Parts: sequence; structure tokens; C-alpha cells
Amino acid sequence: MMHCLWKTVFVNVFSFFFFSLIQAQSSDAISGKVISEGSEPLEAVAVVLLSVKDSTYVDYTVTDVHGDFKITDAQKGDYILNISSLGYISLYKNISYTGETLDFGNLTLVEDTYELEGVTLTAVVPVQIKQDTIAFSTNSFKVDPDDNLEELLNKIPGLEIDSDGKVNAQGNEVTKIMIDGKEFFGGDPSIVLKNLSADAIANVEIIDKKSDESELTGVADGNKEVVINFTLKESKKNNGFGKVSAGAGLDNRYFGNLNYNKFTSKTQFSIIGKTNNINITGSNIQDFLKNADGVDGDGDDEEEQNTAQKTKSLSGFLNTGVAGVNVGHEFKEKKSLNGDYFYNHSKNDGTSVSKRITFSNANNFDYVAENEYINTKDNHNVNLDYKNKSNPNNSLIVKGQLISDDIKSYSNRMGRYFKEEELSTKNDNLSNVDRDRKRANLGINFYQKLRKKGRSLATGLKTSFNSSAMKNDQNTLITRRVNTPKESIKELNTIRDQKLNTSIVNFNFKYTEPLGGNHYMKIESYMSNKVDRENVYQNKTTISGNNKEEILEYDYDHNENNYQTRLAHSYTTRKINTYTAMELQDVIRSFGVVNETAAVTDRLFVNPMATVQYIPKRGQKYRFNYKKNIRRPRPIESSTVVNDLNPFSIRKGNPDLVAEKMDALTLSAIIHDFKSSFSFNTRLQYQYSKDAIIKSVDVDDDYIRTLSYENNGVKRRLNATLGFSQRIKSLGIRYSFRNRNFFNANNAIINFQLNEVTSKDFLFSGTLENNNKSLVDIKAGATYSVNNTSFSIERDLDRKYTKQQYFSMLDCDLGKKVNFNTQFDYFIYTDNAFASNENIPLWNATVSYAFSKQKSHVLKLLFIDLLDKNIDIYRRSTTNYFEETTSESLGRYFIVSYMHKLNSRPRKG
Repeated sequence: MMHCLWKTVFVNVFSFFFFSLIQAQSSDAISGKVISEGSEPLEAVAVVLLSVKDSTYVDYTVTDVHGDFKITDAQKGDYILNISSLGYISLYKNISYTGETLDFGNLTLVEDTYELEGVTLTAVVPVQIKQDTIAFSTNSFKVDPDDNLEELLNKIPGLEIDSDGKVNAQGNEVTKIMIDGKEFFGGDPSIVLKNLSADAIANVEIIDKKSDESELTGVADGNKEVVINFTLKESKKNNGFGKVSAGAGLDNRYFGNLNYNKFTSKTQFSIIGKTNNINITGSNIQDFLKNADGVDGDGDDEEEQNTAQKTKSLSGFLNTGVAGVNVGHEFKEKKSLNGDYFYNHSKNDGTSVSKRITFSNANNFDYVAENEYINTKDNHNVNLDYKNKSNPNNSLIVKGQLISDDIKSYSNRMGRYFKEEELSTKNDNLSNVDRDRKRANLGINFYQKLRKKGRSLATGLKTSFNSSAMKNDQNTLITRRVNTPKESIKELNTIRDQKLNTSIVNFNFKYTEPLGGNHYMKIESYMSNKVDRENVYQNKTTISGNNKEEILEYDYDHNENNYQTRLAHSYTTRKINTYTAMELQDVIRSFGVVNETAAVTDRLFVNPMATVQYIPKRGQKYRFNYKKNIRRPRPIESSTVVNDLNPFSIRKGNPDLVAEKMDALTLSAIIHDFKSSFSFNTRLQYQYSKDAIIKSVDVDDDYIRTLSYENNGVKRRLNATLGFSQRIKSLGIRYSFRNRNFFNANNAIINFQLNEVTSKDFLFSGTLENNNKSLVDIKAGATYSVNNTSFSIERDLDRKYTKQQYFSMLDCDLGKKVNFNTQFDYFIYTDNAFASNENIPLWNATVSYAFSKQKSHVLKLLFIDLLDKNIDIYRRSTTNYFEETTSESLGRYFIVSYMHKLNSRPRKG
């Protein structure tokens, strides 16, 4: 079997280099100089070599600051040379290239005086950079008929999708995804990427978007977000498109998908539907994982963990049902209303085994738990978005959202505590949780330009409400001093009814005054009120000969008022944007049990901040940001009541906590060189916190863990990412490398002793792939990640665990109708804490057959996890314990599917 595995790897890697070598080209050049009608050199003009046969892209370059271009290593043959730039009439020349240098001299572009509304004619260039936008043409990437946008993004350099569904572009998290500049299903990346067809997209734009205020006034305010905009192909506009697919296979595995869209210049309409039992989600996967644990406290969701440790895979067996509709209409230019409704049903069940090593000074022990779980969730989500930017002097933006969740969780956990390898205590817990959660929020923002150029004001109001009713019914059987004469058994029946209500009101006001010479003064004011209310009734009955009943009942309020006044200065030019400010912040908190004396705190802070962005030329961007933040104690950290729902994990608040003061520094750079196709991005973020809110953990002889919080010392975090890629035209390949480093150091108190916890993470990955993917898409690479965690009071328990992944992928067309895809991954897990090593090979393959020229009917055979390695591993390191969880996953299955594209006939004319 292993011989077959390595043979598969060898075939994929050999194919990669074989196809790379046959794409190697000769070394002469096609050159020229592009000028305007006034004989001025034109920079960043796209020069594309097209095939005479079907006008497909062959090679490209762009002109430099002198208007010069050069295409090297072109093969001999007949081509169309296309020269185009926004605002100019495209120039086409038929050429016959013999292999010798071909110099066109001066080529003049004529300015386009005719504007066609809604139509832009440009050359198909793999990558274009505008002022704040990097655009990738999808024609440069191999897209299969049934690929969704998720598969498309995974092929674009500099873009990656985390296992929790978050999208990162050039090292920055993508906050929103749009279709043709309009929000689609609330901009939720997981919904958009998993449900819209990739073959409907012409370009993928990564936009460093200014704030709505900056877009109106033209004055930088230091607030930017990274968004992705998918532009539709012209053939998909004004013409309904989508697809229907279904499949069934062994072990009763099935799936069914429906997606229909119609986009016109004024209206967009989409419906999606999905059902399956093959672990494919259609909603926000992170929300699902937050409800995947059973007993409160054992999961320790509050533990501080870095990004690498938080990553959690979807294991067990998942059934999903999804339905959604999105409607958007533009009443007139820049005035639109967008609304959507989304329903998601999920049921996840499975088993897992967790191993934990816990230390508490001299009282170290091991813990092993077997868990069976069933989690179901029904989610309803409504979004409304109204934008009116039709008036050049003001704009109004209104956003609203309604969310309703019905969550049911069942867990049967059998925990075992070991002291010096001897079984000491058993903890068997059966838990049923019903939770009804409703959330609503409304945001209104108004921006107004005043008469004097650069003078403006802005106001905003945002309100939100969160209501949660949870009933937890659990039975815990505790056996202490197992198999000894002093063995004791205690049974606890606990019923807890808990209601949580949170309301937040935020109001802001901003005024901008021009000072002349691109300088501006800003006065900003922010006011917020947050009220948390908790109502708890808990009945705990101890069964040990005679029943003992304990009742806990209370109402708890936490009220917080936050006032911020900011005086700022900004400077804006084409190349440089700066923003500096000094902020005065007043935080007033009042909290405690109703009808008892409340604890009151009032703190005043001074917060400096600054942002500098420098864009020296097209394709280069450098950004510096500094800000002092205040992290107020969360209600759970300062609560005056004790949560003992889990008898082995008790949580206490500390009402004497003060706010944590954090200095945050961020540096980033993005570079793309058109000539060499070299892309580079790096991001460095450093955080230094004083009066850090840390955990205080006390573990007694009965393994009861009591968690509280204190202000103690400092907390330091360093997060650095680096990525770069480049295509090698002579070999026809592209290489890319990515590096991510994370350092975290903070204190914790373990059984009244100060413990410094230091965590270091390192990740390195590299990939090789071919450039021309019109027929074949080949990729191979490796990822290596390592975590080192050390403790000042337990040096002998320092932990190191690694994960290695080696992968190869081949996607090729075997003729015009047959497509073959195979992927092979090999994972190696090592962990010195548990002396556990796991090698997991995963092999998937698909074969598809298209019935028509437009590939509108596709029959596919899927082979998933051919080697049947149904296992998933999740690890984490916390303040005083290590944990490794092994879960069962779906395993091997085969499916035969059919896909039909809706309205796939080519448009006439």
C-alpha cells in the first residue's frame, strides 16, 4: 500500500516538472514604446500576446515609466499583440514572430472619447494594479465547471483560506466579499465562497478600501479594510445563470446543491440551497465550532491561545441543510437596497478522546476523557443594507441584521484522573443543553460635505441587542480514591436556567476642518453604553445516602459607559497619507448582584495613535500604524458571583480588576513588480500590555480547578508574516513561499505561584506550480509548523509539537470532455508531551465527463479518502495543561454525481 502511495506522489511531482519543462520558451524579445497622442510615454499599459486561433492569453507585460515594454522568450508563431489601457482605445496588431527580435518602435494610443455605460474594454492581463486594487483575471487560472469561488481563491497567489473559513490576502484578513461592488448575503465569506460558481467570474479584485467617510471627503482617516470584489463576466450579466447538482454513494452518502443568480445593471437576485451528509458546510463554520463542545468549563474556551492553536478541524459526522435568498436593487446610481435571508440546519455527532497533562506545582496529574456528542443547530439570518451616495455632498448608510439560533447539545463524557500513572478519580458527565439565542443590530451613518472644500461632518449610531436563554441539565458521577478502602462515590444532578441579555448603544460624531496645504484637523467624539444582565436559577442535588439540595438564584447587572474625545491631524497627498491623534477616554463601570451594593469604577486614560501610508509608485504600498488601546475587564472576569456548574472547573471573577493598557504597533509592506511578476508582502504586529489581566488557577487534591483573574505584570505578543511569489517564464512555473511566526509571553498564577508562560510558533510553507493552466494545473509543496511552549515553574514539562504536510495535486483535461483530478496529502504529527507520532496519508480523486461543448452537463465520480484514514487531531497548550484530542472523521466514501448548468447557452450578438 505504501508503495502505491509514494508512486502517486512521484507521478504527480514528475508530471509537474514535465509540463513545466515543455512550457520553456526561447530567449528573443518583442519590444516597443507606448506613447500618447501628445508623445508622452504611458506607464502601466497592458501589453498582451494572444493566440490567433482563439484569442486566449499567451504572455503579457506592462510598460515602465518610460513607456517601454519587452516580451521575452516567446515561441515562434502567429499572434495578436493587444495594447490597452483604461481611457484609451485598445490597439491590436497581427504579428508573425520568427524568433528574432521584433521592435515596433513607438506605438500611439488614442484617447477614448466615447464612454459606454457599464462596459469596460481591456486586455485579459493576469494581474493589474490600480491605486488601491490588485486585480487577477480568472482566465489565468484553470477553473473546472463545478468549482465554487473557494476553489478559485485557493489558486490565486497571496490568498489563503484558513480552516475556520477566514480569508487572508497579502497577510491581512478580508473583512467583506462583494459581487460587482455589491454585498452578497451580508458579505459573509463562507456563504459567498461555498455557493457561487467560479466560472461566472471575470476578475478577482483585492481592494484596500477607504472608509465611507474618506471616500466622500477625500480626506484620509487612517481606517481601511481589505475587501474582495468579484466582477462578473459580461455573458453572465442580464442573463440568469447557476447550477444544479446531486450525488449519491456508498454508506448512504449524498449531497444536493442548487444555485441560481440573475444580475442586471439595477437588480441582483440569487437563491441557494444545499443538503448533504459529507461534512460540507454552507454557513459560517466558526459559529458552528463554537457550539461543538459539550460540558461548560471542560473546553476552557476562555483560554488565551494563539492563532495556530485555535485552529480546529471539523470532525465527526455532519448533516447540513441550507436555504437562502438575496435581493438587491439600485434605484439610481449609488442608491441601493440589499437584503437577504439565510437558513442553516446542522447536526454533528461523533466521538473523541482527549489526553491532558496538568501541572500545579507539585500536584501534577494526567487526565483522559472519552466523549460522545450530538450537536444540532437551526439558524435564521436576515440582513438589510441601504446605501445612498447619489448626492456628491452627503451619503447615508443603514445596515441591520436579525439572527435567531436554536441550539441543542448532548454530551456523554467519561473522564479519568491519574496520579503517578495510578487511576485516582472518575468523572462521568451526562449533559443536555438547550439554548435559544436572538441577536439584532442596527447601524446608521451619515456623512456631509460642507461648503468649504475639505470641511465635513459625520455622525453614526449603532445599537445591538443579544438575548440568550439556556437550560443545562446534567448528571455527574464522581468516584474518588478508586479501588481503595476509602473509595467514595458522589452523584450530582444539576439543573441550571440562565438568561443573558446584552444591549449596546454607540454614538459617534466627527468634524473635519481643512488647514490648507493638504492638512486637516479633526475633532471626534465617541460615546457608548453597554448593559449586561444575567438571571440564573441553579438547583444542584447531591445524592449520597441522603439527598442534599443547593439552590443558587440571582440577578446580576454590569453597566459600562465609555466616552472618547479625540483631536486628530491628517495629511493627504497622492503618495503619502498620515493620521495622528490624541484621545481622552473615560470608562465608568458599575456591576454587582441586584439589590446589593454595586461596585463602581471610574478610570481616565490618554491614548495616542498614528497611521502613515506611503505609496511611492504603482505596485508598492507601505503602512505604519500605532495605537494605544484599553481593554476593559469583561463581565465574566469581574463578576462577583461564582459559576460552579462544572464541579471540576469552577470560575470566579475579580471585582477589583482594572483595565489592561495595550500599545499596538503594526508595520506592513506590499510589493508587486510587473516586469518580473514578483509579489512580496510582509506584516509585523507587536503588542505590549501593562496591568495585564492574567489567569489565577488553583487545583486542589481532588483535581478541582478554580479559575480567577488578576492584574499582574506585562503581556507581550509578536506576530510576523512574510510571503512572496514569482513566476519563472523560462521554465513556465511559479514558486511561492510563506512564513508565519508567533511569540506570546504572559504570566499566570498556578497555586499561588507566579508562572511565566512563553509560546513560540513557527510555520513555513512552499509551493511550485505551472504558469499556463489552460489544460493542466499542477501543484506540489510542503508545510512545516512547530509550537514550543515553556513554563518557568515546570521546566521539565516544556512542550514541543510539530505538524508536517506534504501535498501534490494534478488537475488535467483528458480531451475536451474528460477531466481528471487527484490530490495526495501526507501528514506527520509529533508531540514530545504525549510521545505520540501519527502519520496520516489522505488521497482523493475525481473523474468527470462533460456532455456538451459548454460543459453544461457533467457526470462525476468522486473518490474521497481512498486510504480510509478517518482520524482528526487537535492540540492546544494553556496556562497549566497540555491537551491532545483525537476524533473520528468521515473516512472513505465514493459518490457518483451529476451537475447541470442553468442557462449555459452562449448569448447571441
